[in-house]
Amino acid sequence: MNYNTSREQLIIPEYGRHVQKMVKHATSIADKSERQKCVQAIISYMGQMNPHLRDIPDYKHKLWDHLYFMSEFKLDVDSPYEKPSPEKLAEKPDIVKYPKTKFSFSYYGKHIETMIETAIKMKDGEEKQILTGMIVNHMKKCYIAWSKSS
Repeated sequence: MNYNTSREQLIIPEYGRHVQKMVKHATSIADKSERQKCVQAIISYMGQMNPHLRDIPDYKHKLWDHLYFMSEFKLDVDSPYEKPSPEKLAEKPDIVKYPKTKFSFSYYGKHIETMIETAIKMKDGEEKQILTGMIVNHMKKCYIAWSKSS
């Protein structure tokens, strides 16, 4: 019995072992025109396997990139897109900058503080009273969610 744990690791598991084998076969084809036909069929099959990718702009470009990744950049075919580089795959994304504002009460969050500031700036009237009631109600819900014991 041949278990998946003893088999070769998949590069992109979403496409499965069969697509990986097809790509491996395509890299072994010597004739360039035959290899091109094979790759076109693989791209078509990959598109059928993931119809949700069709909603993404340039989904064909993404399929071609995935094909190159699965071939470990060894595939020599005529692509309608630029061949990605292995360095691009190894690049780490930029560090996300998080806001460093201090909260008076962390369980209420920044939005409540902004709403309170807005309510303070409003003129007295029915709108301010409604907004104040909504803020108090939301603060109560946040406090109950934060403090499960009460």
